[in-house]
Amino acid sequence: MPKSDYRRLVAIAGCVVIALTAGLAVADAASQPRPKRVTISCPFLVSGQLTIDVPANRKSMPKIDFDYPAKATIFHFDETDLLLAAVDETDASRLRIVVSAQFNKKSGSYDGQIFTDTGGNELMYDNGPVHCTVGG
Repeated sequence: MPKSDYRRLVAIAGCVVIALTAGLAVADAASQPRPKRVTISCPFLVSGQLTIDVPANRKSMPKIDFDYPAKATIFHFDETDLLLAAVDETDASRLRIVVSAQFNKKSGSYDGQIFTDTGGNELMYDNGPVHCTVGG
């Protein structure tokens, strides 16, 4: 056999090894459990409720469930702090929610302050304590 035939055989064998390795890596990644969904619940005032769906990619903004359509513009969540600022979906100049809370080791929750604007067409500001819990 000429030398070029051996080179071709080695190249084909190398490609097969690479393809098998890539296939195993994809299969392993597919079998790994997805990160569990994290939800933060923040009851406030008498009957208010704010729910934050923490995104898997911590650089993304979370989806929030609030009395009025709002979108997060600032979000930070780690083992010590929770910070959220959200504006009205249709009027980005109207601040709807601000939460600033720190982790309480004794209670296992994030305790701090919440500011909300729960007015429809008119401004209706509320400010008070908030007690946020993390669930799966």
